[in-house]
Amino acid sequence: MEVEVKELSTKKALIRFHDTTATEVNAVRRSLISDIPKMAIDDVEFHLGTVHDDATATDYDLSTSLFDEAVALRLGLLPIPTKPKSFKFKDKCTCKGEGCAHCQIVYTMDKKGPSTVYARDLVPLGDPELAVAEGDVPIVTLGAKQAILAYATAVMGTGRQHAKWQVAHSVGFTPQPVVKVTKANGCTEACLKKVAGVCPTNVFKFSGGDLEASNPDACILCKDCEHACTHGSVKVETDPSSYLFTFETDGSMTPREALRLALEGLVTEIEDLRDSVVSLG
Repeated sequence: MEVEVKELSTKKALIRFHDTTATEVNAVRRSLISDIPKMAIDDVEFHLGTVHDDATATDYDLSTSLFDEAVALRLGLLPIPTKPKSFKFKDKCTCKGEGCAHCQIVYTMDKKGPSTVYARDLVPLGDPELAVAEGDVPIVTLGAKQAILAYATAVMGTGRQHAKWQVAHSVGFTPQPVVKVTKANGCTEACLKKVAGVCPTNVFKFSGGDLEASNPDACILCKDCEHACTHGSVKVETDPSSYLFTFETDGSMTPREALRLALEGLVTEIEDLRDSVVSLG
């Protein structure tokens, strides 16, 4: 298998896999979705009652317009910056699951209304680089005499356990499109121009009376181009040994890091399977 990076941004990647099969590429897809270790908020402690603000001489009720469970759910889905080498799974930590700086991140949230509570209001205790990646995500709106005071704890997990630990989203792949343009007898410029016009992803470029498949990677295999030319000047096929693979991350880590961890996890699983088979004799 050969890997070619076509596009890479802070959250999205487009990769081409060569000399492979759909089965192998699908294994990478499943690993990206299920096996990457990630930090996510798993426990939230809400303080109840009232709190007095000496500066304004106002008593605030520690309640919001949402049930605490709904607020906790929203906090759990926030993208927590993840450094897998810096943290351990809680059940594998030297603290034996008690919780320490090596297996959890503690955040505080203290805000008074009237205002909107955003993800950036979740403040990490310790390293400021562990602040939530998407700070502008709204959590809940507070009324004039409402406030929220809570502690949230993030721990390591994987997508197999819960979607909140899933790093990669919109993960998919398709066989490499092969678009061939050969002007057939009887085909006119108007016909070729029509082909370029019906393509929904601008695969073709029509210039000087000629039609060129200038962007074949954008082809979605709809074959509208084939249907538009009744003379058979355009053929759309696929390469069974090459695949275009795309995915996005939630911001907790870069696509490059996510892919690296997915491949490492896949290798580990294969080696474990091999060892298990060997042990059977």
